[in-house]
Amino acid sequence: MQSTDERRTPDALTGLEQTIAPQESVLDLDLFVPSAPTREAEIFPGVMERRYFLRGSVATAAAIMALGITPNSLLGQEPAKQTRVAEGNTLAWDTFLKESVPVAQQLVADPAFSVDEYLYRIASLAARLRELPDTKLYPFPGMDPRLLGAPSFRGKPFFIIQWRIEPGAVFPPHNHPNASVCTLGYEGEVRLRNFEVVGEAPEYTSKKTFHVRETHNGIIAPGRINTLSPTRDNIHYFQVGKEGARGIDISTLHGKNEGFSFLDISLTPTDSEKRIFEATWNDLLRQAPPKKS
Repeated sequence: MQSTDERRTPDALTGLEQTIAPQESVLDLDLFVPSAPTREAEIFPGVMERRYFLRGSVATAAAIMALGITPNSLLGQEPAKQTRVAEGNTLAWDTFLKESVPVAQQLVADPAFSVDEYLYRIASLAARLRELPDTKLYPFPGMDPRLLGAPSFRGKPFFIIQWRIEPGAVFPPHNHPNASVCTLGYEGEVRLRNFEVVGEAPEYTSKKTFHVRETHNGIIAPGRINTLSPTRDNIHYFQVGKEGARGIDISTLHGKNEGFSFLDISLTPTDSEKRIFEATWNDLLRQAPPKKS
């Protein structure tokens, strides 16, 4: 058993709990998708906009698409100034969306839907991006060095968050219940680690220790991909080097929004061979699911 002081939560996040709204996801960057208008909400922590939420499942999204209800624009965004070209890739941003959205819609509507096939098909297109839109990014509160991000695309069935992380920043481990994420590196390098819960995890409010296994520890550089699904690699952690980094997360909700939580993970494994670590939910950085309106 590791003592409490051996678990690390970055000092930069001190006071972050004061910014978390009880009825919204502080990671709306992970869990929002457009559907019917509701109310003002955070598009990124501290930034409010009239937002559209789909609280249901992928089956609901497929039904909406089957009825022919689509966004006013396939892209779901205003035209954006493009950034520099990344060498060796072949898809413009608009072309990527025009190719990937129909593929994603077809896959999620398939009765034999496979999350991994879905992620790998989207990833194969994302890896060919030669540009990202010039989206205005906003800082995640309480972090210094900073993580900045904002939506670059809001559509069905996925949405895309563009992020930029300043040199030396750490974004602590957090989970993505009922969601998949495809992360693409665009500039700089990020050390990205994934974990899975071993056995059963307690409720977010519990202070009980449980175990997680490190399943991936690698570098995300330009053109490289990392994916997680509801059942594998579902916890991830970002650590940025001296140059900083920029990329996108392509996120899809595959079920009910159950909220999420950051974790405190022990610095050393309890089982080095299997890479198993002790962990607890960080209740100060926890985000409950949205209440029904």
